[in-house]
Amino acid sequence: MYLIVFYVILAGTTCAAACLAMQMLGSKAFAHFKVSDTKEMAGQAGLRVSAIFGIAAGLIFSGSHSHYVEAKRDLLEEVRLVGTLYVFTSNSPNLPNSHLIREKLLQYAQASARALDQPKLADQSVESTNRLLLEICNLTASGSEKAAATTWLRIQMENDCSKLVDLHGKKRVSMLSNNIETPFWIFFSLSLGFLAFLLGVFEKRPLNLLFSALFYFVAGATAILIYWMGDPYHGPDRISSAPIGELVTRMHALDNRR
Repeated sequence: MYLIVFYVILAGTTCAAACLAMQMLGSKAFAHFKVSDTKEMAGQAGLRVSAIFGIAAGLIFSGSHSHYVEAKRDLLEEVRLVGTLYVFTSNSPNLPNSHLIREKLLQYAQASARALDQPKLADQSVESTNRLLLEICNLTASGSEKAAATTWLRIQMENDCSKLVDLHGKKRVSMLSNNIETPFWIFFSLSLGFLAFLLGVFEKRPLNLLFSALFYFVAGATAILIYWMGDPYHGPDRISSAPIGELVTRMHALDNRR
């Protein structure tokens, strides 16, 4: 948490310093023109640019937050599905391959947690994780029992396993790409730089500089938050593996009670 706060403050401070420097350049440039003319022109241009900048940044921030929340929801759904399959097999000793399925589920949960804790090494384990998931799904579909209860249980497990495959694939794709593309950052940088240059038309009074610095600080802090939320599996604010770790602990506790 403290690391996140540090980076947010650092990003905001760096952005404020850079934009204040741009504002000083604008102040020197506008010094050659009449104040009345330049203030009116800067006000009209700045109003339009700031409106577009604010709307775009707000929409992207909202989309990034939704992406981040969806990634956390998918992780919880993955935990729920693995836990459900584990409980099914633990309480169904007559189910074919129940012990082997539990062993594979435990290995899959541990591999998923390692991928979240060490995202740079996730590519090295993706093949083994995919193989584990395939083996789990094959085992849930195998067997020759025809009893109604066993048939229903196998159908439920097959459905949960199919959902687990979808979630695993979705997570892998999200880990390989950032939700925020480069064109947005180009637009963000150009718009903010242009606004900072335009604000140079105003007098360099302490109150004006204070409000400008606060605006730049918030813009920088917002930018780093958008960057992190657009890539929820990397960076200091990445998705935590704590839910999977809790699941693994409960798996071991369930086995110990058997």
